[in-house]
Amino acid sequence: MEQPTQHWTNDEFLAYTLLYSAHADYFFDDEEKDLILSKINNNIYENILQEISKDNDYQSLQKILSYTQEHKFSNNEIDLLLYEIELLFMCDGEYDILEKNMMMNLTHLLKGSKNAELMH
Repeated sequence: MEQPTQHWTNDEFLAYTLLYSAHADYFFDDEEKDLILSKINNNIYENILQEISKDNDYQSLQKILSYTQEHKFSNNEIDLLLYEIELLFMCDGEYDILEKNMMMNLTHLLKGSKNAELMH
């Protein structure tokens, strides 16, 4: 299956990834919303919120992976993105098992795809 091509700005990508991650524990609280809005403007937030609400989990992961591959994210850029996600998980004072699992899966997905690219 061909991965979707994304024409997002960096802020739109960050908003999408953080909104996707924020729902790892099935709760989206004010601390998480405030953190996301501190990084992007309200218009981007609203547009991306509409987009992500239409996507299922698989589609979201494909979009995130596709964007990092198309923009040839370096290991440092992937580490920075994962750091932003981890800050999001910790901002409400709890870093629960669902968030830890999401972090592990995103790390594996994003770093695994980077390593696969290097092998080819």
